[in-house]
Amino acid sequence: MKVLVPLCLCCSALFSFNSLAIDVEATFAELDKDSNGTLSEAEASEDAVLHESFEQIDKDQNGQISLTEFKQFLL
Repeated sequence: MKVLVPLCLCCSALFSFNSLAIDVEATFAELDKDSNGTLSEAEASEDAVLHESFEQIDKDQNGQISLTEFKQFLL
């Protein structure tokens, strides 16, 4: 039983993290109006925080926020 409780807690945390990751991807997809897999500055302007932080989030400075950059910013 002592092993089962920590295992259950780990599984619970993992499922919660997976749920959060899915929510992040759904939010990104919602913001990605042209469905090209990146957020332009115009698309990011839909959210005040993204708009203000655009240059900081766009790590490779290509003028687009990728899903990876979006996840790194949020998580």
